[in-house]
Amino acid sequence: MSRVSRATLLGASSAIALVGPALMAQFLVAAEAADEGDIKILNVAIALERAGIKAYQDAAGTGLLQPPVLAVASGFMKDHTAHRDALIAAVQHAGGKPGTETTKLTYPERKTQNDILKFALAVERQAAATYLSVIPSFKDRTLAQASGSILGVETTHVAVLTQTLGMGTEPYGGGFVTG
Repeated sequence: MSRVSRATLLGASSAIALVGPALMAQFLVAAEAADEGDIKILNVAIALERAGIKAYQDAAGTGLLQPPVLAVASGFMKDHTAHRDALIAAVQHAGGKPGTETTKLTYPERKTQNDILKFALAVERQAAATYLSVIPSFKDRTLAQASGSILGVETTHVAVLTQTLGMGTEPYGGGFVTG
């Protein structure tokens, strides 16, 4: 097992705060085995996480979110920031170049808090479906496992938003993540 540099760990500080230094170091060491295909998947995930961050920043900027909802949205944004930082660190540690793109989102009309929450739900569902779809594509199984870990966080976001919107207990129409 190779050593992970202090600079790499510092660059992933938001992710370390979420998962801890030992798990983050394990993820970065696994990234060393990443091939071009794995790096491409990681870069797609980085673009997706940037879109999530932007969506929550934009939502906060509307002034439509009540303080408790804004607090949860800020927490979700921190999760997306930690994911982005971990994915960037993994690409760098694998010797790749992190992409700079942000997945384009089509914003609906946002006149109320519920409009924003419905949009956030759609974004989180897409994120969950995307992470689920890429798990089998990773050649490195530790990277697949990390993707599954992020998937779990995205589905938690979906569940919280679904409950907040009063949409019931089955956010995926029967308990399965779909696109």
